[in-house]
Order: sequence, then C-alpha cells, then structure tokens
Amino acid sequence: MKIKNNTIYIVLYFVMFFVHFAIWQILKIGFETTFVKYYLFLTLLFVMVLTILSIIKKIYPTYIGFAFMGLVMFKIMIMFLIMKKLNLSEVPNYKIHFIIPYLISLLLETLYAVKLINKDEVTVEAKDE
Repeated sequence: MKIKNNTIYIVLYFVMFFVHFAIWQILKIGFETTFVKYYLFLTLLFVMVLTILSIIKKIYPTYIGFAFMGLVMFKIMIMFLIMKKLNLSEVPNYKIHFIIPYLISLLLETLYAVKLINKDEVTVEAKDE
C-alpha cells in the first residue's frame, strides 16, 4: 500500500499537535480552550493550504510556487487578525507556544509545495524528451 503525498504531512502535523499538547499538560499552563481553538484554526489553515496546492497542481501546475507564496501571505494576514480574537497574549510565554507550531506547520507546507514542484518538473522534463 502506497501512502499518499499529503498523508505524511498531515500525520506529522498531528504528531506535532500531540507532542505540544503533552508538553502543555506537563507544564500545567492552563488555557486549554485557547490552545484547542488555536490548533483548530491552525489545522483549518494547514489543510486549506494543502488542498489548494493540490488543486492548483492539477489545474495550473506551473503556478504552484506563486500559489504557495500567496497562500503564505494570506495565512500570515489571517493569523494576525485572529490573534486578537483568541486572546493569545494572555497565555504565559505565548510567543513560544504559538509561533513555533505556526512555523512548523509552515515548514510542512513548504516541504509539500517543494515536493509538488519537483514532481511537476520531472513530468515536464519527461514530456520534453
């Protein structure tokens, strides 16, 4: 059985979530509802980016990089808007607890986009020969 491309990235994302939640519980920080709301929103954005990149790959495979850059800018804009609504600044050491998961999800999205771009280059080169 072959594992799909995006399945690996989704599994790694949820491993990050469970590790972070375990650390959160060990440190007894509290604010679990804020934590869960943040991860629900971050998960929604993560899945949205992977889905849109997959759709762009099928429709316009040469524009995956541009779509990725646009999605990253959109994601940053939305995160700044939602930070106020979730009251993230009330959590002790909130910068560490909320920026690191954001950056890890961004890393996973980047690796996924690079893999899509590399696959597209291989198919384009094969067509040229």
